[in-house]
Amino acid sequence: MNYYPLIRGRQYDLLALTQLVKQLAPTIIPVIEPVKDTPSLARCVAAFSKAHHPLFVIQNPAVGQYGLLAAPQATITYDDWVQPARWFDPQPAPLQLVQTVAQLRQLPPTQRVIVPAAARFRRVAHPQAIYLTDHLPTRARTEDYASVQTEFYQYPLALQPGVGLADYPLSTRQYSEHGYPQRAIALHLLFADRGALFIRHFTSVNNADFAEPQAKFFEALTPLAPWLAEHPQAATPATTTLLDLLATRHFPGLGTVRKLQLQHWLTIMGRWLA
Repeated sequence: MNYYPLIRGRQYDLLALTQLVKQLAPTIIPVIEPVKDTPSLARCVAAFSKAHHPLFVIQNPAVGQYGLLAAPQATITYDDWVQPARWFDPQPAPLQLVQTVAQLRQLPPTQRVIVPAAARFRRVAHPQAIYLTDHLPTRARTEDYASVQTEFYQYPLALQPGVGLADYPLSTRQYSEHGYPQRAIALHLLFADRGALFIRHFTSVNNADFAEPQAKFFEALTPLAPWLAEHPQAATPATTTLLDLLATRHFPGLGTVRKLQLQHWLTIMGRWLA
């Protein structure tokens, strides 16, 4: 079974993919939905083509500004490795994404298609269905992740329907162009246990105001080393980098922190699929 992470084309998400492509498991086939016209998009696409690793890019993105541009500067060159995907419309594509059962019923049985993981779609039993879940644990406030540190994320592979699975790694279906300031910093690390997937939240402690994000980053990271000692299977190159940042007391910025979390997520998913 393959994994199709649906990734909005933000700068640090694209950077995570670009840096990780040579180590990415062959069972992980990212689906990029471009949201901004940035050089990092073209660099990411070129890196996947050069590495001969499959990648899909949505030609008619439903969110962001990229799809509204008549002539974006970050053009996509398609080849045997980088292929187009489309939200359902009359134009053909190697990968389609549907939002209704009526759309799904119009597709031939040979069409590879991403569909919502809901019972009404599973009843159609499309032979090439990839089921998309939107179940990342969320909180109204970042500091609230401290209340439940470990949360269930995904059932074992033997229980997965379809020919593939998809999700929004570290995100949800809802998209916003702008982030909002938070009093807390939290890291969300995926890990496998007894065949299933879980998320461990690492949250800063002193969250009375918006000050000192660097100190809050170190607070969130402090429990990581003892937790990894109890969960050695969750260690990845990304967690090694995070521990190095803690040891050297270097805060690289929240963009880089997100990049490392996504690289960890994809590394764990590759192991789980294997």
